[in-house]
Amino acid sequence: MIKLKKLNFNFPSFSTEFDVETSKNEIFGVIGKSGSGKSTLFNLISGFLKPHSGKIIFDNTDITNLEPNERNLSILFQDHNNFDHLTIFQNIILGLDPAMKKTDDHVNQVKKVLKKISLNFDIDTKVSNLSGGEQQRVSIARCLLRNKKLLLLDEPFNSLDPGLRKNLYRDILTMTKKEKICTLISSHLIDELKNITNNFFFIHKGKIIENRVMTYQELSVNKYFKDYLQ
Repeated sequence: MIKLKKLNFNFPSFSTEFDVETSKNEIFGVIGKSGSGKSTLFNLISGFLKPHSGKIIFDNTDITNLEPNERNLSILFQDHNNFDHLTIFQNIILGLDPAMKKTDDHVNQVKKVLKKISLNFDIDTKVSNLSGGEQQRVSIARCLLRNKKLLLLDEPFNSLDPGLRKNLYRDILTMTKKEKICTLISSHLIDELKNITNNFFFIHKGKIIENRVMTYQELSVNKYFKDYLQ
């Protein structure tokens, strides 16, 4: 469960104030026009931006003033965030061990998480030899291996082919349900988000419309959402 309490960040010409509460650890689609504040929201939750006021509560813990590495979350951006000169194993285990030690335990953990995302490669393969979709799976595997209970995906699959996106969304849906991970996915591809969730935050000019989670049916009659679709 995540709760944002009047979470405010001021830019020189733009201010945000996010106020919303979720009741369950589910998948939530985060949508809105470019520049509406979606990435700002993710950066505030992850700790890369410090709010000027307000609070962030996750699983009944106030994480507002924690450093990014102290928060029980993982974040994945549109870029793969992998190191091309490293292997699949090294890119994944990096999330747990910066020294990337190849212990038996680490190898077993990496193989287990690769199985979850259906990536069947030798763990010593360089990620530079993988396709875009495969590299993104490596990034997802690194997030999952960290075993955090909050997953932030900021337009992670938009640059991939539709077939790959469909498979990755399916994998995310399966894994988050099984592990009970609270997941926020930002995307402009609303039809694809609708296939995995009916819980949405719609952001308009730095605020979450109606300060609540909305179903797509509720969104579809909102005047700001109608304008967004045009």
